[in-house]
Amino acid sequence: MNQTKYLEYYMDSKIYNKDEVQKSIDETKKEFPNKQIDVQVHLNNFGVYVITFTFKNRNRFIKNIFIKLKLKKKNKLLLTENTKKDKVQERYEKYNNKVYGQYKATHTYRPY
Repeated sequence: MNQTKYLEYYMDSKIYNKDEVQKSIDETKKEFPNKQIDVQVHLNNFGVYVITFTFKNRNRFIKNIFIKLKLKKKNKLLLTENTKKDKVQERYEKYNNKVYGQYKATHTYRPY
């Protein structure tokens, strides 16, 4: 799930000059101080500056490792809970000579 996020600004070249475009880019970068940003500026056929901000995903590999480690810890906890249930079931079977959770064999069919 490598999702790259984009932000685009459109500024008319008749109203804004290159210095104002640069100020807008700097202000936007200040709004996202912890993100790695790539900026692309080009002038399209209609005379509009198209400013594209690309936000990079960083440390995805390391985050995936931490997520997998957390899942392993949860799985270990589930295994220990299952062993407790097995011990309870063994005791129940030992003293009552019945299997825990098993229905009685009545040999009659009751649909309701």
